[in-house]
Amino acid sequence: MPLLLVLIVAALASRELGGQRLLVGTTEPIPLPWAAVLPVITAYLSTVAATSALPLQEHLSVRRVDLYDLLYLATAAVISVGLIVWAAQPLIGTITELGATRNYLGLLGYSLLGATALRPSMGWTVPTTVLTIGLVVAGTGMHLPPLDWPARHDTDPTSWAISIAILFAGVAAFLHPTQRRAIALQSARTEPD
Repeated sequence: MPLLLVLIVAALASRELGGQRLLVGTTEPIPLPWAAVLPVITAYLSTVAATSALPLQEHLSVRRVDLYDLLYLATAAVISVGLIVWAAQPLIGTITELGATRNYLGLLGYSLLGATALRPSMGWTVPTTVLTIGLVVAGTGMHLPPLDWPARHDTDPTSWAISIAILFAGVAAFLHPTQRRAIALQSARTEPD
């Protein structure tokens, strides 16, 4: 329930600020609406919410809890996509509802990768860095799809392919048994006696 409330507040704020624009880039600045920033926030929130608060107990449980985590992540993703589409609805230009959805899916993958590689509290750094680099690269006028996919037109098939590939890689890393075991063992070492 707290996740839903935070996502709704973020979507309301993004829709309210949606007409205001950030200029990103130097030679060809990209006017980025606030609602286009919402995907990076919701991607991280979805990742944190799906990350276990008790990884050691989940690892030692009799039943497979990772499937419940995946269900929770999928539910958070569906709700997030709905709120992103609603918040981005008034947008016109290169990035509209479709582009914001694409960006959310790719940034969710990066957030899952970041939370897995670093730790959940640092998972925000990877999608934020990727989004910033992508927007700066797009603002310079260079065309590098692996980097500037978040700033490409909504219907660009390459950007969608990259976004979906990143999402699948993030989910695979998030659910990988070896990684979940490592997180559980790390949590056991940091728990107070």
